[in-house]
Order: sequence, then C-alpha cells, then structure tokens
Amino acid sequence: MTSPVVRGRMLKIRTGELIERIGKLEAAADFCRTGKTALAQYASLSPADGDRFAPIDVIRDLEAVVGDPIVTRHLAVEAGAAVVMVPASVAAGADLLSLLASQSRESSELTAALCLGLADGRLCAAEARKAREEVRQLVAVAMQMDAELALIVGEDA
Repeated sequence: MTSPVVRGRMLKIRTGELIERIGKLEAAADFCRTGKTALAQYASLSPADGDRFAPIDVIRDLEAVVGDPIVTRHLAVEAGAAVVMVPASVAAGADLLSLLASQSRESSELTAALCLGLADGRLCAAEARKAREEVRQLVAVAMQMDAELALIVGEDA
C-alpha cells in the first residue's frame, strides 16, 4: 500500500497537470473560485504546502474546462475503480439494433486483436496497446447503449 505522503504528492502532481492543461495559473483562476496563489499551493510539492489540496468544486470546474477528468481519474484508480465517460448527448430513438451490431463488431475486433497478439504465446506492448484501444471502443459503444436505454426508462445516464 502506498504511503499517505506519496499519495498526497501524486494528487498534487495530477492537480498541477490539470492546471497546466488550462495554461497558466492566471488562466486557471479565471475558471474557479480560488485565486492563483491558492492554485499554486494545491499543486506545490513544497513541504510548506503539503496539506493544501484543491477543493472538489475547484477540481470539478477545472476538469470541465479541460474536458478530461485528470484528478478524478487518478482518485478513481487509487480507489480501485475506473472512470468511464458517458456520451455527451444521446439522440432520442437511437437505433438499438445498430448499437447492438456495433457492440458485436467491437467485441469481435477485441477478440481478434487478442487472438492475433497471443498467437505466439506472448502479448507484446504494441499488441496490448491495440487491444486496449479495442476495449475502449467496446466500452464507448456500451456506454452509448446504456445512455439510450436510460433515456427510454427515463433515468439519467
């Protein structure tokens, strides 16, 4: 198990990455309720700022600007979970048969990538990258399908 100090440093590093993706501290401060001094402390690895972490609403606001849940994904991984992006919009009445066909195709492509990669008894890094991309595509189709079904039932995706 990773120590709290190391976990805190990693969280600060991810916060710094999030701020850098926006640009500079001044730019990031325009998108959240804290100023650039506080943002600098949230990303600082200095022992003096060791216990200063970005509030959840600040992370939410900055991740929305970037369009990538950098810190949220890091926290999910630490918790043994994964972040799966939900489609931004779902067209009412999407063709579920087409989605099912896409899901079947993506599943077949994943199976083919893994079978080809494992044909020599070993999966190399390039083959694993290809398989991971196929997994992501399969999950994306599954999330589209889930969002459509949620719309039919009248629930949030």
